[in-house]
Amino acid sequence: MQQGITKRIKVVPIIFSLLLTTGYLTPMLFSRAEARDFGRGSTRGAARQGNRSGRQGNRQVNRDNRQGNRQGNIDNRQINRDTRQDNRVDNQSGRQENRQGNIDNRQENRDERFDERQDFREDRWDNVDDWRDERWDYWDDWDDWAERRFWYGVGVSLVAIPATAIAVSAANDNDEEYYYNEGVYLEQEGDTYIVIAAPVGTVIPTLPEGYIPVSVNDASYYYYGGAFYQETSGGYLVVQAPSGAIVPFIPDGYTQTNEGGTTYYEYGGVRYQPFYDGGELIYQVV
Repeated sequence: MQQGITKRIKVVPIIFSLLLTTGYLTPMLFSRAEARDFGRGSTRGAARQGNRSGRQGNRQVNRDNRQGNRQGNIDNRQINRDTRQDNRVDNQSGRQENRQGNIDNRQENRDERFDERQDFREDRWDNVDDWRDERWDYWDDWDDWAERRFWYGVGVSLVAIPATAIAVSAANDNDEEYYYNEGVYLEQEGDTYIVIAAPVGTVIPTLPEGYIPVSVNDASYYYYGGAFYQETSGGYLVVQAPSGAIVPFIPDGYTQTNEGGTTYYEYGGVRYQPFYDGGELIYQVV
């Protein structure tokens, strides 16, 4: 039992030593831990503060960049608006110039067409006047020839024929013989010679002087003393009077009729209707 007590006595100092040691070391350990904790807290705080400053700087840089981009975009949009406005103004001016140019061109074209039509009308009337003058020259020539030369109207009776008369016959009447002299045709009746209309189908070697060219539907004829001729092999053939032919006169010996208020003249079996052209009385075959 004494040994047990002795052992307890020995244990007590050991425990007490451990307690003292623990009491001494514990504050130191806590101090060192706090120091370590403070060191670590200071480092982390500085890091966090650095990170915050960095992030703040980055955010400021980003804001500045965004602000710069916005301002750049605003400037670009303004430039684009100004460019579009300039383009619209230029296009409007161009369209206006084109419209004015087209108006001027159309007006010039209208003026040119009007001048051309006016020139055409004047040329046409000049041609008509020339044709009339030429036609009346023929007619005047025929009147001059008729006054100076041998000429008798249909129905006139002669006791003798001119020495220059020639015998002719119509192609469709070989039994009949006629006499021809300077546009006048005669048929013998007993001891006299009667002036007749030109027999259709008769061919004469030459046209009488003073004949008048006549055109009907692009066909060419020659008119003299109430007879119409067309050129053929061997001379000139007496043909039917073409409907629509216009002549300046009808030889003496014609007859006059009135139908429905319209006056007609007939000579040699051909009917004519008179009317005025350019103040001159002319006759058309109807």
